[in-house]
Amino acid sequence: MKTQRAPLAAIAAATFATMLTLACGQRTEPAPPEPITLSVTNWTDKTELFMEHPPLVAGQTALFAVHLTTLGDFKPLNAGRPRIEFTPEGGGDPAVLNGSEPSRPGAFRVEGVPPAAGRYRWALAVEAPGLSDRHELGAVTVFADERAANADAEQRPADDPAAIAYLKEQQWTNDFATAIVRDVELRTALRVPAAIEPLSGGEAIVAAPAPGRFLAEELISVGATVRAGQVLGRLEPRLSAGDDRATLAAAVAETQAVTEATRAEQTRAERLLADRAVPARRVEDARRAVAVAEARLRAAEARLAQRDETLGTGGGAAAGNAYVLRAPIAGRISEVSATLGAAYEEAAQLFKIVRTDQVELQAQVPAADAATARDIAGLAFEIPGRADPLILRPQHMHDGGVIDPVTRALPVQFEVDNPGGQLLIGQTGTAVLYQRRRQRVPAVPKAAVLLEAGRPYVFVHASGERFARRFVEIAARDGDWIGVRSGLKAGDRVVTHGAYDIQLASAAKGLPAEGHVH
Repeated sequence: MKTQRAPLAAIAAATFATMLTLACGQRTEPAPPEPITLSVTNWTDKTELFMEHPPLVAGQTALFAVHLTTLGDFKPLNAGRPRIEFTPEGGGDPAVLNGSEPSRPGAFRVEGVPPAAGRYRWALAVEAPGLSDRHELGAVTVFADERAANADAEQRPADDPAAIAYLKEQQWTNDFATAIVRDVELRTALRVPAAIEPLSGGEAIVAAPAPGRFLAEELISVGATVRAGQVLGRLEPRLSAGDDRATLAAAVAETQAVTEATRAEQTRAERLLADRAVPARRVEDARRAVAVAEARLRAAEARLAQRDETLGTGGGAAAGNAYVLRAPIAGRISEVSATLGAAYEEAAQLFKIVRTDQVELQAQVPAADAATARDIAGLAFEIPGRADPLILRPQHMHDGGVIDPVTRALPVQFEVDNPGGQLLIGQTGTAVLYQRRRQRVPAVPKAAVLLEAGRPYVFVHASGERFARRFVEIAARDGDWIGVRSGLKAGDRVVTHGAYDIQLASAAKGLPAEGHVH
């Protein structure tokens, strides 16, 4: 519960008007000073109370301007009747001042004469359809005379002059919410630069196996998903190259004929030698000729088999004289260099395929943190422009144990699934490596933290209609919570919705406030 004295801006304005009148040569009586107004701000788990009232004097009627906000939706309470109870500190029955129905949503009046001078424990209770709440406001003094009451009020701290005024009527009309700073146990994390790369073996180039012309029923497009072994097109080799299938088959047939002829000659020479009709040298020459012919036949058959087995054959007008181009891995087509009907030299790149269902996150970890990075409990990836980090599950982690000479960091690779294809090859961001160690720190919802020139800050709800901008030092980020090392303490209340409107209100500080109408 917070009790403050409202600034006497009206007194300054009245004084300035008096001086201006005297400067013009007219004499007038000075305007009476603006009455002192005190304010009280208190929260329960159901409602927020912001109440303005004069110093309390026994026997003098006091008007309490009561503003009640429901914390479920941060909208004004639009029904019910409040009452204020004064219970003597020494004991006894409470004196009760009853209020009225709201004059407008959220705005109530309680008017009456405070009890006799003395110290009291006071509270505000409200009963409304579906809601019953009570605000314990601590101790309060009812003074015997107005001079003592005003003297006590003057000694109370005034509102922070740097605080930003944002009226209840504005809070109720616009999107607005606050949250309590809590002590939360958060995981510590190491934040390092990272990039998305293909898995080892997750890239493949489909190149021309020989000089020839590329043909396909339909040219596949960039981004298309292919399966391993899927036909991408065919390449018809040049007939003059000497390695088309017809030429290789002819070479096999020719060597087969030569081999058969040499074998027949060997058989004839051996028969004549048995009849002593030829010398033994002729048989040896025939055997050497057979060996040479058989070696040439095996080589021709191997060339033909290698062509058919390794590259595959396709039918068509070329009678099988075409290389079938197949996807060696499953993935997405990232580059298409092929053009229908174009001629290519051997090894010319036609397609590039990248596996995208699994990728590799490569984090650049400072050498001093290498041991931490090798023993993590969780992994997330923050992408520029995305509000929430992408939570990842590393399936395998490895590093080469070598510092990169350019970044002077240790590249650590994490193999991760790519849910919904949200991670793009070549994408950069920040890897959040969650450690097993935890720390207990004051924490706020991440929606409460804003940035100005790279410095994080929050808006603290100082009192009912006053907000203070406070810079903080981030200690940890874990899911929807941000832990702070300095700038906040448990129990503070920070703005989670409507910070931009408060920022705009700070630009209108010099404008006159209309105040409240009850």
